[in-house]
Amino acid sequence: MPLKKIIKDFKELEYEVNKDFYIGLKDGQEPHILFIGCSDSRVNAEALFRAKAGELFQIRNIANIVPRKEIADTNYSVVSAIEYAVNVLNVKSIIVCGHSNCGGCSAIIHPEKSKDSLPYTGEWIKQSLAVSEHVNRKYPDMSEDEKLVMVEKLNAIQQLDNLMTYDFVRRKFESGELNLQAFYYDIGAGDITVYDYKGTLPDPECGCEFHLENDECVN
Repeated sequence: MPLKKIIKDFKELEYEVNKDFYIGLKDGQEPHILFIGCSDSRVNAEALFRAKAGELFQIRNIANIVPRKEIADTNYSVVSAIEYAVNVLNVKSIIVCGHSNCGGCSAIIHPEKSKDSLPYTGEWIKQSLAVSEHVNRKYPDMSEDEKLVMVEKLNAIQQLDNLMTYDFVRRKFESGELNLQAFYYDIGAGDITVYDYKGTLPDPECGCEFHLENDECVN
């Protein structure tokens, strides 16, 4: 369908039918959730949460990565949105959502494939290469497909630890004002697995604590 027709249909079939709702949005937003998701077009946050306009504040990037504080000065786009969501919008939850068949996580496993053809992507995913290295060390007998799923899950979970490197996130989490969760969305099955952050990172395979620097299970 031509884009001009889509825009015209929005005005006539969506806006005019729900005009009072949209007028109510004009003076501001009060989202309760910051959704940090992959740029993948199959991840439809509004559909997953059955959310309306104004209910989700979103950040989307390749492989749903949150830069750690020590490299924040090279990633203002992501960090400024997190800062605004937490300090101005006062969101109650931050959800990092990974998903199945993620091209970004595939690139994390095989960075050499994107090094020349996708140089900017290659630089971006360097932040999560340690996740793939951890999986290779801890689960050497996993098949390639199983490793991809594990990296997709652990990459989302690791971003919760990255979020906690920011003082403004840590303060609100520790005071109980902010909840942190990682989601894993299986697109083909329609299933969502939820991993709660309670001060430690859960390993989705064995249930113990997940630490990038430690390949041994910690109970």
